[in-house]
Amino acid sequence: MAEENNLLLKKIASIIILILFIPISVMAGSHFSLGFGSINQFQLSVASSTNVASIIDVHNWATGGELRSRIYGVNLDCYFLLQQGEIIDVTENGLPVFADNISQRIFGMVGIGFSTDVAAATTLSLSAGSLLGIDVSQSFDVRFWAGDRDNVCTKGNWSEFLSNIPLAYRLRLDFNLSRFSLGIHYQVPSLGFSYAQSSWSALEPEWNQGRLGASFITRIF
Repeated sequence: MAEENNLLLKKIASIIILILFIPISVMAGSHFSLGFGSINQFQLSVASSTNVASIIDVHNWATGGELRSRIYGVNLDCYFLLQQGEIIDVTENGLPVFADNISQRIFGMVGIGFSTDVAAATTLSLSAGSLLGIDVSQSFDVRFWAGDRDNVCTKGNWSEFLSNIPLAYRLRLDFNLSRFSLGIHYQVPSLGFSYAQSSWSALEPEWNQGRLGASFITRIF
């Protein structure tokens, strides 16, 4: 089983590397950089109908932190968001009742990609990776998922769990000033491209599930 899991991991890594090999090999950049900062993301799809009320509703936004690194022209990005679960009722004792028994969501994305200068002090970046997260119940039971919330890691399903992690993309535009960067991003999952579903059509973005966000990053070096 361990050997089978290792082979599966190698195949998944090979697929991602092959997808990104050409643009990464073309890009050039500084040898190494590292930065971190805050990130905010709108949790409703920008492709669906939205109004001013939904945009200013704080419950539709998630806030967290982002870490970015760049090694020989290759970007390695990671961010996480925190969001309270949806309260659907209140008990007689005044305690909240959460939808799906999830009181707290911790989720984000890990990706690898490349970037290029598109104008003065402006950088365009594209990365591919996986969405992942942890759902926490009121009794502090933890459920880890990757790709989407239906792909949950449980005891005994490690191989199935890994093979069904779909690919996701993030396009980012950053405005840079010295060591500071203000950026906007658009994150979108693929149509289910994974080790188990590796058709070319599955690589297409699922545009109606896109998420828009912004970040402020301070570069350490």
